[in-house]
Amino acid sequence: MPGHRYTQSEYALQRVVESFGNLLFNLEEQCLYHISHVVLRYCELENFDYLVLRYLRTGLLPFEEFSEE
Repeated sequence: MPGHRYTQSEYALQRVVESFGNLLFNLEEQCLYHISHVVLRYCELENFDYLVLRYLRTGLLPFEEFSEE
């Protein structure tokens, strides 16, 4: 939807998911699996782990729209 503006809470969640997703990816690249597990556990406790995992698998942030061409 062109011109869609995120609410403050949507934008904040988007930034958090991107940050944690990138952090997990970097930790795994550096073979820091224990720290990676701790970060993922924190995401589970904060109840946004499914968004972080989706971001890691697809590279898309939450609320990002898909268009079929």
